[in-house]
Amino acid sequence: MNRIMESINLEETLILNSDYRLVNDMDRIVLISDRGSQYFFSFIHPMHAILLSFFKGKKPMKEIISEVSNYFSISKENTLKTIHPFIKNSNNLCIEYDDRKFIFPQNVLIENTENKIRQDIDYNLYATSLPCNFERMRFSKPTAIVFVINTSCATDCIYCYANRKEKYIPMSTPKILSIIDEAHDIGITDFDITGGEIFLQKDWELILGRLNRYGFISNLSTKVPLSKEMIDKFVKIGFRELQVSIDSFDSKLQTGNLKVANSYVNRMKESLIYLDSKGIELIIKGTQTKDTLTVKNISEVIGFISLLKNVKRYMISIIGTSLYKTNEEYHRIKPSLDQIKETLNLIHQKQKEAYFEITFDDQRILKEEMCNYSRFKERSLCTGNINGLIILPDGKVTICEELYWNEHFVIGDLTKSSIQEIWNSTKAVSLWDLNQAEIPKESACSSCQDFDNCRKGRGVCWKMIVKGYDWHNYLYPDPRCPKAPKLIHNICSD
Repeated sequence: MNRIMESINLEETLILNSDYRLVNDMDRIVLISDRGSQYFFSFIHPMHAILLSFFKGKKPMKEIISEVSNYFSISKENTLKTIHPFIKNSNNLCIEYDDRKFIFPQNVLIENTENKIRQDIDYNLYATSLPCNFERMRFSKPTAIVFVINTSCATDCIYCYANRKEKYIPMSTPKILSIIDEAHDIGITDFDITGGEIFLQKDWELILGRLNRYGFISNLSTKVPLSKEMIDKFVKIGFRELQVSIDSFDSKLQTGNLKVANSYVNRMKESLIYLDSKGIELIIKGTQTKDTLTVKNISEVIGFISLLKNVKRYMISIIGTSLYKTNEEYHRIKPSLDQIKETLNLIHQKQKEAYFEITFDDQRILKEEMCNYSRFKERSLCTGNINGLIILPDGKVTICEELYWNEHFVIGDLTKSSIQEIWNSTKAVSLWDLNQAEIPKESACSSCQDFDNCRKGRGVCWKMIVKGYDWHNYLYPDPRCPKAPKLIHNICSD
């Protein structure tokens, strides 16, 4: 205990890391992180949520210790012992409580160097139904929404991932605004806009204004050369960050890859310069093909954006397969392994000089991942229909952005039902709580003894299944599963 006392500065003001949020999920609390480099969530005990909610950033440790001690009716020594593991922890934590183990990420409580005050946490918010349920993976209500606002684009990318052939009747602006209001009212914490293009949407200022009112900090992205007038409106609304997609500053390459006019590159440069002058934090993302993943091209992009003052990150993303392009097209334009190795070496060199972060995002599917038990066991969790949903431009709701209007995955219609009604609908629940008896016999999933753990655990990648085996075989195993059949389509990069 003396060592703990010596390691704690009682005059220091700590705060629950602003990357982490606490969400009441009816019969447990969810600790969510989606503002850092990786998405993370963990089900935690309400007592832990109440403990962490005292760290709003207002008071020094000595006052917090007294408040926590009085609230839980425990000694100050035990209070210190309980709090200590969460303070500036450099690694993930495993805390045992009520004969269960709970996982916490690193840096839960940090020094409040920015003098922030967290208004979103309060111990009164974390009363839950009993008994607590820490086993069910699917949330009681959605916490995240992605709205595909349209399928309109300023470009016609040769690697496009969007379904731009579907005909639909778009929702009106008042309906869109009412959905944003409803999302706020039921406690949605993340509402992101994708497309298509937000800046090609009628009344985009009104929509972004409503999002900003509720503190929905959308991960906005654009390929539109924005005029000074548009940028001024964007700044006036209150947004301070924007992702701009730049594959190249070579007009010839962009004309071929994006099907744009020769003037496109210069207009994008003018937009970036003006955005930068307005103090907008910029994330530059390039989606690279074999034509643009070259040392020359990447160096030119880094050279230009290094002249700007407010670049936060440069993301170099390698194209993957698209459900809306042929596999032949993909294999024709994919970068080679040598190109990828050269780029990784370049990133290593350039990162030493750049003031912004340079990251590498590999969208390729590799043969070594297919029918690979260790890879499948460690696969990322699919959060679609677990804690989030996708709204399409006409109000239809699906579970994955790239699956769009496919009938197997559309779980409702917001022009007819509320968000919570759709979340609790038979279609939505049954996609998560699949009945193994209804799986076609030709699918290995129909007789797999690990079916429930697989489907209700980390889940499967629906779009990878469809890419590999066609839409009508969507109940096949994930191609990475050891029991998966041979791919019908060659979706692997190598």
